[in-house]
Amino acid sequence: MLNTEQHIDSLIIGQGLAGSILAWQLMQCGQQVIVVADQSAASASRVAAGLFNPVTGKRLLLQADAETVIPAALSFYDQLEQRFKQQFFHNKEMLRILRSEKECDIFNQRSQDSAYAPYLGDSCATPALLKAEHGIFVQCKTGYLDTNALLDCMKALFVAHKSYIESCFRHDDLVMKEAMVSWHGINARRVIFCEGFMATNNPWFNWLPFQPAKGEILSFTSDQQLPEQIINAGKWLLPVSDGSYKTGATYDHNLSNIEPSNACKSELIDGLQHLLKSPLNFKLVDHQAGVRPNTRDKQPFIGTHPSHPQLAIFNGFGSKGSMLIPYYAERFVHHLSDGSAIPEEADISRIRYD
Repeated sequence: MLNTEQHIDSLIIGQGLAGSILAWQLMQCGQQVIVVADQSAASASRVAAGLFNPVTGKRLLLQADAETVIPAALSFYDQLEQRFKQQFFHNKEMLRILRSEKECDIFNQRSQDSAYAPYLGDSCATPALLKAEHGIFVQCKTGYLDTNALLDCMKALFVAHKSYIESCFRHDDLVMKEAMVSWHGINARRVIFCEGFMATNNPWFNWLPFQPAKGEILSFTSDQQLPEQIINAGKWLLPVSDGSYKTGATYDHNLSNIEPSNACKSELIDGLQHLLKSPLNFKLVDHQAGVRPNTRDKQPFIGTHPSHPQLAIFNGFGSKGSMLIPYYAERFVHHLSDGSAIPEEADISRIRYD
């Protein structure tokens, strides 16, 4: 296939959540797309728990445009579930443990803000197993995305449409032409890079201020009766099925070693035990590490290259990809189709290009 001359609209580099959702939405608009993916490379999307949480951090900050972003994501996942006859998004209430008097004060302030009303529930009784000295409250419109199931279905769809190539993409193999790009016999009107943290090695977009952060999570089983809700106390505990759980995540800007580490495993186990009043009996099933494509200003990087309009990027969603990507993919597809504006906060034109 690599030697077959083809003419397409978009060559998408990367089959993580960003590349997959963008490819799907372009195909829905009738565009011819080919996705290039290196399955041997580390993928944050494959490791991610897919947590969906509109109110985050110690200051309980509401996601900007949550009233637009969240319905777009839920509608999109519902569309995929109808198409593939499989559940991807799981609504699941979150219990947020307050860790200090300051956090209590912030929660009380946010509770008086009408913008937060759909997302913050009331204080509640602490489940018997949990420690919550400063109290606990319910977060609404939360859940998780089964990213691996979604990506597997997407890959199968791309393969069925002859729109998938498994290959290690090398930037040097891309040939720039006046109004298109060429790669191994494929001529595309544009190439869209959805490379995750590997964008820092992209010769055309390495000027964008990424701040990648390594994160690790554990998967385990336990026969103890843990709460059915997601538990969030800085570290989180996610029930994914009867007796199966995930916990995470660590945060490290040092990328000298992107493999799982014993130090982080100990940190996560200690964090898990700290949530509970008594020691948890569990069996460790998996220990994974991935690198989040975070950005300096915590906003995505979307747009075309200032000097090469046939090159584009769709990246930088950090740990909020499951919540943000469907909305921004839709907006980017409109931009590519009719020139409508990319949301200002995500447009790479906000970054000075020298």
